[in-house]
Amino acid sequence: MKRCYLRQSAAMAACLLATNGVYGQAFAQSISSTNAQQTSQRGNAEIIVTARKRVENIQDVSESITAISGASIETLQIAQATDLTRVAPALTFRDNPIPTSSGFVIRGIGTSTFSSTVEQSVSTVFDGVVLGQPQSAAAFVDIQRVEVLEGPQGLLFGKNASAGLVNIVTNSPRLGELGANMSVTVGTDGELRNSGMLNLPVGDTLALRLVAFRNRTDGFVNNLYRHERYNGENNYGFRGKLLYSPAESVNLLISADYAKDTSSGVIATSRKLGANANLANYFEQYDIVAGPNNRDTVLGSPHGMYEGAPLRIYKGISGQLDIDVGELSLTSITALRQNKYILDFDADQTPLPRFDYNGGRYKFKQFTQELRLASPADQSVEWLAGLYYYRSVNDVNFWSGGYLVAPTKLSVAVIDTDFRSRSYAAFGSVTWNLADSTRLRAGGRYTRDEIYARRNAYDLEGSIPGSSAIIGSVAGDTTERGKTNNFSWKITAEQDFASNSMLYASAARGYKGPGLASSGVVTPGVEQLIRPEKVWAFDIGVKTSFWDNRATFNAALFYEDFTDFQTQIYDTSTNPPGFRTTNAGGLKTKGVQGQLNLRPADGLSLGANAAYVDATYQDLDGISCPYAWSVSLTNGCRLVSGRPVIDVSGNRMSNSPEFKFNLNASYEVAVSNSADLLLAADYSWRSDEQFSSNGDPLTIQPAYGIFNGSIGLGLDKGKWEVRAYVRNLFDKKYVNLISANAADTSGGYSQYFSRYTDRQFGVTMRMRLHD
Repeated sequence: MKRCYLRQSAAMAACLLATNGVYGQAFAQSISSTNAQQTSQRGNAEIIVTARKRVENIQDVSESITAISGASIETLQIAQATDLTRVAPALTFRDNPIPTSSGFVIRGIGTSTFSSTVEQSVSTVFDGVVLGQPQSAAAFVDIQRVEVLEGPQGLLFGKNASAGLVNIVTNSPRLGELGANMSVTVGTDGELRNSGMLNLPVGDTLALRLVAFRNRTDGFVNNLYRHERYNGENNYGFRGKLLYSPAESVNLLISADYAKDTSSGVIATSRKLGANANLANYFEQYDIVAGPNNRDTVLGSPHGMYEGAPLRIYKGISGQLDIDVGELSLTSITALRQNKYILDFDADQTPLPRFDYNGGRYKFKQFTQELRLASPADQSVEWLAGLYYYRSVNDVNFWSGGYLVAPTKLSVAVIDTDFRSRSYAAFGSVTWNLADSTRLRAGGRYTRDEIYARRNAYDLEGSIPGSSAIIGSVAGDTTERGKTNNFSWKITAEQDFASNSMLYASAARGYKGPGLASSGVVTPGVEQLIRPEKVWAFDIGVKTSFWDNRATFNAALFYEDFTDFQTQIYDTSTNPPGFRTTNAGGLKTKGVQGQLNLRPADGLSLGANAAYVDATYQDLDGISCPYAWSVSLTNGCRLVSGRPVIDVSGNRMSNSPEFKFNLNASYEVAVSNSADLLLAADYSWRSDEQFSSNGDPLTIQPAYGIFNGSIGLGLDKGKWEVRAYVRNLFDKKYVNLISANAADTSGGYSQYFSRYTDRQFGVTMRMRLHD
């Protein structure tokens, strides 16, 4: 099976163009250069990825990977992270009102926690830089490709990728090419998306690429008390890249980006009312009916009382240097990133200011340095070795409370947290080409993680003393430290059994570093240090191309066994009840996934992807009982030290549908010498999804399927395009999250909607100009 090994900057574009038969496939697994993205030809498709830190054909990579090209992202109207789940069946997304808590789930495994001191089990990499916190505001503009890598990936991609990795790669500057593109999308609910790119050559050795975007949509949750709508979008951003290539053996790429998001956040609605008579009275007053279709609230202070909320700012700068040292390739990536959030919520969910402080200011900084040295390809022994350093600082000023006791007297707890993390690693991999058709790969990574947190909980000056106790936290100044050492590894055997077919098997030991139970609340009797998460992972897969390379079929069987899995629970033993992170005793996920892509005729692409995932807790006892349950011998809910708890061993993992599949098709056909008809459609379906680890029957999203489609015209060989689209054609209702409602203290539940739960229409217009 043919390989192409090059560095990731300008040389990658050359590889894409030089590889025999690089043509753009329209949907999952398609990779192409900017110039080739509009090309539709038959046969000899090469799909290029960098899953092993080398540029390779995806069919040569012994990993389970789904790759989505920038052209597919445009065609499918993928505007945010959740949309990727439509084309990657092993991928789901956990939405959350706290941006640092949202994240990807792969093969049923992912981390969702309000704690900003626990990282994701599915890592996100943006242009070669591992993100300590997930970011999505600027993620899907001028994209080259997105790679979804299933299974542990910490060996080569930095820290904390015990379940998998989403690798986002944006387009780099192109030497000697003057180019530009612009797009405008206008849709229902006030949707307006604008983006533009300019590629400027500066002589023969320098090029600059500038990107800007602006997005807005109206909200779809109604506040009847304030006559406002929430959960819309309002963000903008910029990205610039400078490529300097003074010689064929030297490339320097400098990247910088900035994004600001003042969206109204994720405001929940009441799905089921509990025993909070005050909330029930307001619902009756404003004729609000709690239920699955409820879009109404009565918030007095929807974004809380902390000044400046809501605000999210993401910015960063990085430099990648690629140098040939003799026959070896040296890569250095240095990056600095900073996130700033001001977030607050109306925790009592009524017009009264009883609990209108429930957030604050969050500042996050990270610095990373990676060095890699790689041998040349196509040798009997190929190797790669590297060093990695990560440092982060996370400062949180959290306020919680309001006019809880007296209508004129504040009762507010303040918790200042200074969380610091360091990680050091050395890694390497070796490939032995035992024969023309047989290869053995082995690699290892030694990691040392150090964490430190100092937290000071106190009452706001002038407020009623004892506020810390009201939110279930011990007052005072506390410090925690933790450190771990780990060696993770992976071994893979590959066997070509035909000219375009490969069978592979792998075994891996994965790792995710330690964390802390919360960002500030110190609960009596609760262990604050969260132990590292570890996993045994085994894959057997096949990759094959046939029908004169007009078809590919990839499939994999997988089994993963986690210990000390880091998960969030809803603890009803605190006053008030609250979320905290803990270690689950054990977790197993197993299943099968497959991908089929066909190009039966010029301009026609068909795809089918599916995943069956059986992910269950193996040893997780002591979890709080479902919110509406009482202690009973029949339901398994029992009292332990005064706490109602349940053993959830054997329950399905939360946010893990058992079965997912998606179908897609695109067709481009000439209708005149200067115009092409563009047709595209995709359908994605998932089975029931449980949102709670305790198996609460009231937090299940029933199975549903979503159909999307578009029709358009391409003019002047793709330079101009207009496309009308529909999302969720059949108006299928669903929610992204169902959870216990802490404001409705006995049996109440909240739900979080996506704007795509309603049918959406729109038109996108694009212009692409190249020399």
